[in-house]
Amino acid sequence: MKKTTRLYACLLGGMFLGAGCNDFLKEDSGDLLIPGKVEEYAPMLYKEGYPMDFYNEVAWFNLMTDDVEMGHLELDPEDEEYENWEKSTKNFSDFTTMVDGGEVYQWKDRFDGHSDRFWESRYQNILACNTVIDALPQMEYVKADSGKYHFLASQAYALRAYYYWCLVNTYALPWTAGNLEKPGVVVRTQPQIDISARRRSTIGEVYRLINEDIAEAEKHGNVAAFDGNIHRISPTAVLLLASRIALFQENWDEVIRTGELFLEQNPAVLDLNAQKAEALGEDSDEKGFAIMSRGNKEVVFTFGGKTSTYHYGNLSNSAYWGGLGFRTSHSVEGALTEAYEEGDLRKKAYFKQDIPAKEGENWWDPSTPYTYKYYYPVKYRGIPRDGVEKPAEKLLHENWRSVEVLLNVAEAYTRKYNAVTNEALSLLNRLLRCRWEKSVFVEKTAADFGSGDALVKFIWEERRRELCFEEAMRFWDLKRQGMPELKHRWYSSWDAFETYTLKEGSPNYVLPIPRSELDYNGGCTDNARELILPE
Repeated sequence: MKKTTRLYACLLGGMFLGAGCNDFLKEDSGDLLIPGKVEEYAPMLYKEGYPMDFYNEVAWFNLMTDDVEMGHLELDPEDEEYENWEKSTKNFSDFTTMVDGGEVYQWKDRFDGHSDRFWESRYQNILACNTVIDALPQMEYVKADSGKYHFLASQAYALRAYYYWCLVNTYALPWTAGNLEKPGVVVRTQPQIDISARRRSTIGEVYRLINEDIAEAEKHGNVAAFDGNIHRISPTAVLLLASRIALFQENWDEVIRTGELFLEQNPAVLDLNAQKAEALGEDSDEKGFAIMSRGNKEVVFTFGGKTSTYHYGNLSNSAYWGGLGFRTSHSVEGALTEAYEEGDLRKKAYFKQDIPAKEGENWWDPSTPYTYKYYYPVKYRGIPRDGVEKPAEKLLHENWRSVEVLLNVAEAYTRKYNAVTNEALSLLNRLLRCRWEKSVFVEKTAADFGSGDALVKFIWEERRRELCFEEAMRFWDLKRQGMPELKHRWYSSWDAFETYTLKEGSPNYVLPIPRSELDYNGGCTDNARELILPE
């Protein structure tokens, strides 16, 4: 056990703290033998190679999108009590001191406290993957355990591909033919800590590694022995990731190939019509519904941290304290809640309406209930459906779902042929008939779209409606969809706000390289950012 314990200690404590642990990861270290067997590497990869706290590291990305707005947390301006509330609170000293994340929401030039952790954690995960990948040629296993060997290999390659995909889509320009020679991120593939000066690889070079890794993950996955644990990246989950990676490179044939292979293995789409209507939007564990629950066969991989009552990062979760804060966008142009049409059950299922407006005397008195107007996400609950806890099945905060693949492949068919295709319409209708009330649902046909571009626009809107607040998907999608103009209101007091505008194509869509990298890596250059002044 000594050899694996020392390796764990190095991976845990040595990252970015200096060269002290380097020798522990080298074959010639005098007091350490690198593990040699599959069963020795597997627990190390799960402990250090998986993103155990991903949702805390990524939640702040939502503040840079159009899915979040800042404003009054308590009564709606239309409420009859609003005037009294305003008088009693508008002079309260400095509401904004309680609002964390303003520098992100305003797209400031730097916000290292948020960005450093995401960057560092991905490279910690990458180091563990590198350790396994480097050892694969010499790894020991008996023939009967070859399936376990290939499963380990598939996980390590898929995870490394995912982490570099996250990094390059955050700290570099989006993939386009014209951007391939521009700076990507630092590529590290060695199985030990490296503090030497290292330049940023180009976007094309980073994607080359990602493509090689996901191909290896799929190859090993084809002969892997999956253990059934949904907390591990299964061969099916590898295909979902492969379709996403191909989508962000506009490799339509590969999106279709991997996506259709995935859908052969997991075509599940949960029908919201089959859920109890009173459970939609209810956040109690006893009677609430969550799209991320063990009863949903859409989920093929769960990761990123434990579920809790409130876990949407900087979004305010209570009206009780009043004041100002961040909410799901509801009142501004292009607000997320306004993207759902009447009859779309997702508006009820994915959000708790938790701000009072107009009815009732006292919010704490159940005899005078309020109606609600604003929305707080309740997609993640991890509610046991049978009352029995099964650790291998318990869902965490982030989940990869089959519906993403439906949207990936629908977009690929549409953009490949630049036309409204029957394949794309069929995939969309598979999703929509399970998301809309049966009494009002009407299948989409070619007549609903004047062109392929119109259908692509609709698919992008569906991605927002379906995948909101999952990983950092909205931010990543906005980048690949042309980096459109966004506007955010920042309230400096109860009744005064300034508007910040992220212009179309702004360099601030590309996050700054964290100080934790720049301070010790003399070969790494930062990203240029512009100063955004309030209007």
